[in-house]
Amino acid sequence: MSNSLLENKHLHMTHLTRDVLIKTIVVEEMKDFNGEDYFKSLKDAYHKWEHQSSDVLCKKYNSINSTNITVEILDP
Repeated sequence: MSNSLLENKHLHMTHLTRDVLIKTIVVEEMKDFNGEDYFKSLKDAYHKWEHQSSDVLCKKYNSINSTNITVEILDP
């Protein structure tokens, strides 16, 4: 119970936008990348996620951060 309260408090303090979700997802995908083409891979990952629906972004973000955000709470 207290964990979900902390989660809600954190979510209300952070302005969650599509851009924040995209950057969080891309960072997660790139954190273990050690290839020579880092910048190309970074660009490709960002391009892949920026074209996803907000619903897909929320689901991926939730799986990374163990949260339960929805499209309705995203800031424009």
